[in-house]
Amino acid sequence: MKQRSFFWRVNLVNKLVNIMALSTTYNVSGDREDLTDFLTILAPEDTPKVSTFSKTKRMTNAYQEWQVDSLSAVNFGGILEGQDVLAFTNQAVNRARIGNYVQQFREQWMVSRLQEASDVAGVSSEVANAKMKAMRELKRDIEACIGSDNDRQQEAPPSPYKSRALGKWISASPGSDVPAAFRTPSGNINTTETATLGESGFNDVFQSIFQQVGGRRSYTLFAGPSLKRSISKFQRQEGTASAKSYMVTQDATEHQVDLDVTVYVGDFHTVTIVPDLFNGILDNGDPSSTTNQQKARGYVIDPELVGLGYMLGIESNELPDLGGGRRGFILAALTLMVKNPLGLGKFAAIS
Repeated sequence: MKQRSFFWRVNLVNKLVNIMALSTTYNVSGDREDLTDFLTILAPEDTPKVSTFSKTKRMTNAYQEWQVDSLSAVNFGGILEGQDVLAFTNQAVNRARIGNYVQQFREQWMVSRLQEASDVAGVSSEVANAKMKAMRELKRDIEACIGSDNDRQQEAPPSPYKSRALGKWISASPGSDVPAAFRTPSGNINTTETATLGESGFNDVFQSIFQQVGGRRSYTLFAGPSLKRSISKFQRQEGTASAKSYMVTQDATEHQVDLDVTVYVGDFHTVTIVPDLFNGILDNGDPSSTTNQQKARGYVIDPELVGLGYMLGIESNELPDLGGGRRGFILAALTLMVKNPLGLGKFAAIS
């Protein structure tokens, strides 16, 4: 019995010696790192408003102005036969000037000489990558800013120029500089929670706009996620809170169910619905942290009435290398031009 135990111990020691003699990935110190050669960035950065709005590139002043006008009230008066023209109308009496300040946007970058010379996984050039990221961040900054509730601000150091954003333009109180006759009517703004928003309330906004502009037009609705989902349920949801049925479009050959509403044709409008994360962001807020206000916010835009006026187009500038490495910045200076707030609308509930 003792002899058998002895041989068992000898075999165990031999096995341990063999294992300890085996070279493995966890007991050899000279293995090279293997870092896969790609770099992935996942962050909200789509800029549908910046991409869609018309662009003017001849701004020559930090304060940009434009004129608005309206027709006089309908005249039901008749004219006697043979009556001479003795009174005249000043057709410019309703004309007014409104404007906005140009705001500067800038994103900086810097790369040390050693880092540029390093072999970085997924990055062929650290300088080129830094410029690309700064450009993407600048466009995102502009998108978020023009979709916010910011008001315009004249520069008075240390406070810089700021441009009035859509949330402020499309409101009952955009600022004393906008005459009451050209402010967005309350009927153009819907504050119903997205969970209970129905087609009637949705169409009321466009009816109100129709009553201001007097014609059927095509619009773009830049819609936050929860607003977009509410619209996609229109005409498909029936029943009560406890029992609901949905009507869907199904392609049997493609095995596909279509639940997306991208174009809505109503009595007074045709509207293209574009999902947008950058609506209603608070000043200096984190764009990646979507709030209920962002998710529920939507802007009804007539492309003929909204544009971006550039004093400085988006440009890349590289500064002299002072010894620490290459450096530079991406810059743009622009203003949001709302040519007439009467023809725009807003969904401004908290989801």
